[in-house]
Amino acid sequence: MFRIDDLVVAAPEVHRSQQVRDDLDEAMEKSRTDSTVSGSVIQNVSPVNKLDAVRYNTVGIVNQPGTGNRFGGSMKIRTFGDWGASESINGLPAFKSAGEEGGGYGNTFIPSIAVDRINVLKGGRAVEFGNGSDGGVLETLIKSGRDYDNHQAITLDGSSAREGLVQGEAGDHTDNWDYYVAGSGFYGDYKDEPADLDNQSVFGGIGNFGWNLNDDTRAELLVIGDKSKPVIYRNGNKETITHDQYFGGLTLDHRINEATSLRVGALANNSHTVWAARSRDRAINTRMVFGGYYMEYALTDSITYNGSVGGEFRHTNYKRDNQWDNKFNDPAVLTRHALTFDDNLVLNLGLRNTWFHNDIKYLGADQPDNLQTDSLLSYDVGASYSVLPDTRLRASAATGYNRFYEKYGNFGADALNPAGAEDSIVDSRTLEVGARQGWAGGYFDAAVYNIVQNNVPRRNGGAIQNVKVDQTGVELEAGAQITPKLFISAGYAHLFKIKSTLDDGTDANGNIFFGANGVSVPRNQANARITYAVTSDIGLWTAGYYSTGYEAVDLNGNVTKRDGFERIDLGGDWAITDKVVLRARVENLTNEKDFGTTVSGTAANTAGNLGRVFWIGTDFTF
Repeated sequence: MFRIDDLVVAAPEVHRSQQVRDDLDEAMEKSRTDSTVSGSVIQNVSPVNKLDAVRYNTVGIVNQPGTGNRFGGSMKIRTFGDWGASESINGLPAFKSAGEEGGGYGNTFIPSIAVDRINVLKGGRAVEFGNGSDGGVLETLIKSGRDYDNHQAITLDGSSAREGLVQGEAGDHTDNWDYYVAGSGFYGDYKDEPADLDNQSVFGGIGNFGWNLNDDTRAELLVIGDKSKPVIYRNGNKETITHDQYFGGLTLDHRINEATSLRVGALANNSHTVWAARSRDRAINTRMVFGGYYMEYALTDSITYNGSVGGEFRHTNYKRDNQWDNKFNDPAVLTRHALTFDDNLVLNLGLRNTWFHNDIKYLGADQPDNLQTDSLLSYDVGASYSVLPDTRLRASAATGYNRFYEKYGNFGADALNPAGAEDSIVDSRTLEVGARQGWAGGYFDAAVYNIVQNNVPRRNGGAIQNVKVDQTGVELEAGAQITPKLFISAGYAHLFKIKSTLDDGTDANGNIFFGANGVSVPRNQANARITYAVTSDIGLWTAGYYSTGYEAVDLNGNVTKRDGFERIDLGGDWAITDKVVLRARVENLTNEKDFGTTVSGTAANTAGNLGRVFWIGTDFTF
């Protein structure tokens, strides 16, 4: 049911072997900015498309033209010099995946029923998460069997767009073990409404297992599988696209004593998309091993130290269209430290050094070394302080980096041309200040940031030209329990500027990747959600997203503006019994079909686009 109080999203209880590490994570995060959406919101707002709920309930996600529709969803966090942030699951090192292409729902990985919450972690995050952390990282936390006692449930959803979704979950725990498993199956029989989509099927499953080997040792295993198959229409032909993704993560935490602990782990992620009609066969496969030693000491009665030292080895195999078979091997060492004074002032410092290695194979032939960045030092330094009991200030300077695998293929073979910049690591620097004001039943959070990305690749006459991208913005977020029955949350993001500079010093305005085109910048984005408990058994909610429009300034200073749009959903639920809930939702109440794609002053071409959709659903708990 949609009975939500998002003012505090409680973290699951941790095993005592994980406590020292958890305390360090909490101390390091106090100077940083993040936004959170709970799993219950995701289940009600859009159980098929998790990123719908993210854009409705967080700020920091950049929705560019077209990504606001029901099938899409952006993973770009604050930055324009990349094609999306990496993803972390359960706080493990972040990874990139091959994109789901062509049409239909494009972010089907992880059944929505299994999501405990999604965190949008903003600003450079290289120290903790590694690659793809320029403007932030999207972190998904999975439900744990530690929160359930012999639990089983299923959910059924159907829409007027001829879609059906069934999901199920089960969880249980004892003192020695716990498990959570979930699965989902989706089918949409669209019959060319929308005009470019015939049907789509999605099947996925997840298992999250824990073993308390003793009071001081815990092992966890997470496995996920997903298979999506949209069938689309293109140039009058029916074409099938397949996407498969499989993930596994294993960790072992051991408490040495009250003040120290160890963690070791490994993860693997395989993602593969095939679009045979366009000769596309693309994969990103990642293998990682990692470990850390964690410490927590009371230096005096008023000063606490938290710290860690660790390392990581990352191997990524990037394959594209039977032309590229590239291997990237990147070892790293990292250390994080935090000092807490009088349970208030927190000073933190994190450092990471990553070494980069390329093995590029193009058309079956090994290529000369084209890597321009052999190693990179990343940092995360910050401070936070409560000037009043409910008023906390924060400031941070942090870096991220991006391997930008996509330059191989998307930019032809330009990265192999020694006349250009070849393969330089994209590195970013975020400067940020923020404040959070709390009160009984509410909060208000504000952040102002500047991010500079260096070595962003741009095609230039058959070679790569590096670009610096500078972006500045402000983000506001609030939530309040207005009455015992009424909860309201809202968010707003404004981009003051975006400026790109070519490596020869030329001002390129908003031109970054290709030709003379400028990137479309949404100057203002806003979201809001209202929930109202009519009775203890009946609830109503509405959620909306609004963009004032887009502005793209090309290399020559020409400006292209695109119209804004709004998206509003309305829903409700009725608990018939404590085990049966009925749900209903109107998606896209205003029948929006454009989502920012139309150039201002021109006629919108929305023929065949899908607009308003009605949903009904039910939840059964056994």
